[in-house]
Amino acid sequence: MLWFGNVPNLPMKPKINIHEVARLAGVSKSTVSRVISDRGGSVSAKALEAVNAAIAQLGYTRNTAAAGLRSSRSYLALLVVPDIANPFWSEVARAVQDSLEGGGYWVVVGNTDWSEERELDYLKLFRTGRFDGLIINSVTDDIDLILEAGIPAVLIGERSEELRLDTVGTATYEAARMALDHLYGAGHRRIAVVTSETGSERFLSRRLTAYTDFVREKGLFHDPEIVFTAHLSTECGEALARDILAVPGWRERISAVLCGNDILAISLLNSLRAAGVEPGRDISIIGMDDIPAAALTWPALTTIRKPRAEMGRMAAELLMKRMAVPSRPHEKHLYPGALVIRDSVAGKRTIER
Repeated sequence: MLWFGNVPNLPMKPKINIHEVARLAGVSKSTVSRVISDRGGSVSAKALEAVNAAIAQLGYTRNTAAAGLRSSRSYLALLVVPDIANPFWSEVARAVQDSLEGGGYWVVVGNTDWSEERELDYLKLFRTGRFDGLIINSVTDDIDLILEAGIPAVLIGERSEELRLDTVGTATYEAARMALDHLYGAGHRRIAVVTSETGSERFLSRRLTAYTDFVREKGLFHDPEIVFTAHLSTECGEALARDILAVPGWRERISAVLCGNDILAISLLNSLRAAGVEPGRDISIIGMDDIPAAALTWPALTTIRKPRAEMGRMAAELLMKRMAVPSRPHEKHLYPGALVIRDSVAGKRTIER
């Protein structure tokens, strides 16, 4: 119910405090405090069960603000992603939120929309000390700025040389090779690639490196005019379609396209079909991420699946471990991709037709 104007006088539910929980559970106040702050790790199983039962019966909720004042913590974590509208990032964000809330932390989500200026604004906010930790997919790749804050942080996204922060991501090089090998196995020899002009790909070029190695190893002709960069968005998918169709003799030079993510691939697929080019027959398209919409396109999109929820949960787990023990060794978790074969990639018969 939404109220406008003066809020009516409603009866207030009595606030349950820690003393009442301790009394009902038959334990000391300090035992209850340990349970709600340490999740029971330093009390007996019997006491833990009694306290949790009392909490459930009384409907006790922890006063996070008061706890923060006592411990010099805010119990707030900042999650910064480049595009919350992309289902990939919304699923990562949900997994982060579920995991951190289970550990007693609230999550504030910041969306940079691939803007370096907006990311820097969030990093300035982070450096004010209002947050206990940060999880970020960096657009600027300014690792030093994150480190200078002196607050626990976790990177989402591959950083091949970065060992100063905990990192969670996908093995991008291997995922790109998986996609390229699938196209090659289907008979494609004229493969275009689209990499991102923002984010970590701008600095590491893992997809482009995989593509260059692939072309060389397979003895294929390297055509620089079919190597594209684009913002990984719907709008740029439309522009990419125009760029592909503008390549002189594109039908003889491009038989397949590897896109940096599914959002771009789906937009490209739809834009080409609107221009009278039939994806899955006239040209093949493969994406990355396997967002839900990938299975609903026409034709359904072949792509590389990334474990979004697992990445979010691992990022949250690493952050909580880092907040608990700031001096622990840094960890890097790179998940493998999985090929999802659908109908947007033509087989040898169609290519040779």
